[in-house]
Amino acid sequence: MVSPTRGLKGKCSAGYDDITYLVKKFIQLVKKPLTHICNVSLNSGVFPNEWKIASLNPLIKRYDIQNYKLISVLSVFSKILEMLIFNRLIHFLSNNRIFTEAQNGFRKGNCNETAIQSFIYKRLWTKD
Repeated sequence: MVSPTRGLKGKCSAGYDDITYLVKKFIQLVKKPLTHICNVSLNSGVFPNEWKIASLNPLIKRYDIQNYKLISVLSVFSKILEMLIFNRLIHFLSNNRIFTEAQNGFRKGNCNETAIQSFIYKRLWTKD
């Protein structure tokens, strides 16, 4: 199994708790209780309230101080649980063939380019 902390960046992605680096470094110590909490959350359908807290960081767009957007940075534990939920959902949708061939978003190996290529190909070869 791939480590759930593998995709986490270091300090720049740390949430309000600022412990991303520590969790990555000491994953072997927190793996068991974290797994239990994640399993309870998945089985109950309840996302822990403490993991919903975010730090808000303004990001200036186009070098204009009046034009900015807020970026919310979540806790490392929230990100791990989100990755687990995402992976389970994608696995379920793929295994049950719920995705159509036209679905390009959220599918491995598919992107904007594959969507455009598919659209153009169908337009060229299926003229009415």
